[in-house]
Amino acid sequence: ADAQNKPITDLTAFAKTFFAKHSLLNVLTKYCVLTVDRMLLVMRPYQIVATERILQRIDIATNYKKLGTIEAGGYVWHTTGSGKTLTSFKTAQLASRLPSVDKVVFVVDRKDLDYQTMREYDRFEKGAANSNTSTAVLKKQLEDPQARIIITTIQKLSTFIGSPANKGHAIFDGHVVLIFDECHRSQFGDMHTSITRAFKRYNLFGFTGTPIFTANMGSGGNPQLKTTEQAFGEKLHTYTIVDAITDKNVLPFRIDTSTPSSCPRGSPTSRSRPSTPRRRCWSRCA
Repeated sequence: ADAQNKPITDLTAFAKTFFAKHSLLNVLTKYCVLTVDRMLLVMRPYQIVATERILQRIDIATNYKKLGTIEAGGYVWHTTGSGKTLTSFKTAQLASRLPSVDKVVFVVDRKDLDYQTMREYDRFEKGAANSNTSTAVLKKQLEDPQARIIITTIQKLSTFIGSPANKGHAIFDGHVVLIFDECHRSQFGDMHTSITRAFKRYNLFGFTGTPIFTANMGSGGNPQLKTTEQAFGEKLHTYTIVDAITDKNVLPFRIDTSTPSSCPRGSPTSRSRPSTPRRRCWSRCA
């Protein structure tokens, strides 16, 4: 598929492009992962496009002195089950190798996700990332030049930033790439604001399967951080549930809406189940 997730049907043109030496070498050296189980994983086209767009945004923001602004970031809308962990891993790995980047911090919003992400990253490459059990450990990792990729919770990062002992810490002036997992959730609050105020030269990226738009935003909180775009910047790439069903990457489903005879008329119940891609069926009682 191309960058817009449209299937490429001209196989002759595809072969000439894909099997060109520079293209094939790029895929093999940058967009493959040899796991600790000796399994070779090749990233799918949408994963490669998303990673490349984040890396391009880092380069552009660095060259045009946009670090620390909303223009330096963006978000990736990839549906659940499409392999966001692998995409984020390669993004973090490749970003950490850029000469201008000092640290890559992968931020989750729950402790169990911290452990889960670290376990997945270790499966891709043992020792590639560093997790932490406390804010004190996080501080040591931020000060360690060998700890290039750090996985932490938004709570620990916010505590580190809010501590008077860390005021003026050298990391706040470094080039830090912040990548938020499930960026539609708790990151829109005060912790998001404190993080973006503390760091001076940062790129801020988010991965989500369910972005927040004007149509589905909440009523409370900071009016400047209502949507995913307001918090992270423009959308860099999209791979929706429709794309995933078309590619057979996730199971299709059908929605049946019915009114059981035992229920008051006009009070439908709904259920979802695997079925034909993008087919929606309603059944009504007589």
